[in-house]
Amino acid sequence: MSSSDPDARAELVRLRDGSRVTLRAASAEDEPALLAFLQGMRPETRRMRFFSGAADMPIAARAAVKASDDRFGLVAHDEAGVLVGHAMCIRLDQTRAEVALEVADHLHGRGLGTILLERLADTAERRGVTHFVAEVLPENREMLDVFRDGFGAEVTFRHGVDAVELPTSAWRKARARFE
Repeated sequence: MSSSDPDARAELVRLRDGSRVTLRAASAEDEPALLAFLQGMRPETRRMRFFSGAADMPIAARAAVKASDDRFGLVAHDEAGVLVGHAMCIRLDQTRAEVALEVADHLHGRGLGTILLERLADTAERRGVTHFVAEVLPENREMLDVFRDGFGAEVTFRHGVDAVELPTSAWRKARARFE
């Protein structure tokens, strides 16, 4: 996403606890901050996100900030300007995209994951993506709750992981919960 892209506008949002974060489109300039964020995650959090505590964080950060017609993402910064969340999707075909996100450990349960997913789904829907898919470790109850409770996702256990599918239009349901 270029800075002239309308989806690149920064947006200040309030979390459940009253704290605020700024959301905006991810860009190549975010790579160092995203790398620091990913490296600062607890090993168990990294395992839940990447299915391994030993994932290559520099490669993950580099891939996460690439933007094209088929992939785009968002970053969230706290009031001090520290990166505290990231969400991205990669188009799989004309109407489906894989989605992934991570939220700073100290912000779990405050609604940031739901907000990131909701904003990403809104953008994806405007780009013709009708469904998000994801694979989630069964023990990652927090992420499964975001998908199920906030977005009404269908979850099916397959090959040792929970396969998640949700319509991108479900962002409206999620936004209504925060208004």
